[in-house]
Amino acid sequence: MFEHRPGFLVRLRPRSDTIYASQSRTVLATELDGTIADGRERGLFVHQTRLLSRYRYLFDGAPPQPVALSNVEQHTWLGYYIVAAPGVEVEEDHGSGALGAASQETLELRVSRYVGEGLHEDLDITNFTQQPTSFEFTLDIDADFADQIETKSRRLQQGELKREWRPATGVCELVFDYTAEHHYHQQGNTGHAAIHRQLTVRLEHLSSPGDYREGRIVFPIDLPPGGRWHCCLNFIPMIDGQVLAP
Repeated sequence: MFEHRPGFLVRLRPRSDTIYASQSRTVLATELDGTIADGRERGLFVHQTRLLSRYRYLFDGAPPQPVALSNVEQHTWLGYYIVAAPGVEVEEDHGSGALGAASQETLELRVSRYVGEGLHEDLDITNFTQQPTSFEFTLDIDADFADQIETKSRRLQQGELKREWRPATGVCELVFDYTAEHHYHQQGNTGHAAIHRQLTVRLEHLSSPGDYREGRIVFPIDLPPGGRWHCCLNFIPMIDGQVLAP
């Protein structure tokens, strides 16, 4: 039996719609599915500057289904995603009928993140089917170098952003380079101010080479039954000449 107790207050708090992983002056803020969407207060922030402004995973152009996402510690994060393996025939479910194609004939993406002064990420894709499969795995990625305040309102700072893809054997780099400058006259002081920010996305230990086109890093992948694909990513910030190691 419930007994009413005068003066007893129950406070309900809304669930946060953001997942955080942080260490020191670096904060990774993502959607609940672990991605970073354009136009929201999400991203990889270093020294109160947003470096990554868009980041998500695609299989043949479609996002995978998240099944388990969690912070391991404050600065580490682990996520599991599944998707139906392209080209693999799904057998008819003779049981409950509640099993989807992705859960029956599965490709699994495991994402392991470590936040330091930058971000380190390991990606592992495993083919858990009994048939070979081929597909394009895509990293949809961009940077805008917005000040943290600018992510909540309109953009005030207007600089020049360059993107450069540097392919090489075994290691590839996507470099975002941002510069902004202006003359000022304030309280009798006149001068010239400039900032230089950079984010290098370094891809190492690749199981297959990738290519960069239209804002996306694309990997053509062929996996035999039980096969695994791996990629190691280091997101390396540079703030006014100082390189910060992940």
